[in-house]
Order: sequence, then C-alpha cells, then structure tokens
Amino acid sequence: MKLYRSDLEQLISNQLFEISTDDLDLIEFKVEANKLFCTVSVETAANGYRIHGNMNAKIVTTCDLCLTKFNEKISSNINVILSNNKDLINDKNIDVVEFSGSEDFVDLTFVIRDLILLAEPFQKTCNKDCKGLCLICGNNMNISNCNCVGSNLNSHWDALKDFKEKID
Repeated sequence: MKLYRSDLEQLISNQLFEISTDDLDLIEFKVEANKLFCTVSVETAANGYRIHGNMNAKIVTTCDLCLTKFNEKISSNINVILSNNKDLINDKNIDVVEFSGSEDFVDLTFVIRDLILLAEPFQKTCNKDCKGLCLICGNNMNISNCNCVGSNLNSHWDALKDFKEKID
C-alpha cells in the first residue's frame, strides 16, 4: 500500500484502499479473493504524519478441531507515525516508519503484512460448538456420530494415573 505525498498533505479522512495480497508474501496464508481492505486517515504529528484506521480481510483457514475449511473475518487497527526524527524511529514502544521530506510516497506494505499475520487467530474453530474428529476412527462428529466407544480409548493420561496410584 503506497500513500503518496499528496494524500498525506491533503490529510485524507477515512479513505478506503483495496489491496491485493499478491505482493504481501503471505506463504501458507490464504486471503479470500486475494484482497483486503484498509480504511485510513492521516493527521499531522510532531515531525511528520500519523496514519490510523483499520484493516479487514476474510481468510480461508482450517478448523483446528475438525479440519474443515472455513472463512473467517479478521481485522486490525492501523496506527503508524511517519517521521524522520531519529528519536522516534529508535523508540521501540511506537510504530514509526522513516519518511523524509524528499520522498514522493511511503510504502506501508510491510506494515499491512505484519498486521495480517498478527490478526490471525491463535485457535481457529469453524464454530464455537465444533465437536471435532473422533479420536478412534477420525469421523467428523459435526456431520455424523460414529459407533466408536469412548471407554475403549487408551488415554494418554493412563500412565500418569498409574504413577499416582504407585506414589499414594
């Protein structure tokens, strides 16, 4: 995503950008229709500009419990300072992109890429009531029940139960 000097100087407000994910180098990360959307505003800030807004995308992902593919909406806030002030650039507590007075545009592609990767949910489930797969036969329990008996399952914790009984 490139913001040109004219956009910065005009202090754009809530401008919508449609961004192709082809240039974002998102290996093993699928965005629906290879497009994401950013709504961005620009304000003047000390020694530069402040860019803020939000980023939205629909990702195609796989449920951690039942392994089915589903779409999930992700979003993230954008809050970046453009400046040539070395003190701000070296400050690790704020997101600063170096931007000198002679540049015609600023490329925020790497910022958008990082925001997408950070917005990916840690646990991905197709719905909150996902039943997952049967541990014995691998049947998707959301589609149909199987005839496997849960009591025949050799639990990974049985060895610890035996160990506890020996200690007591």
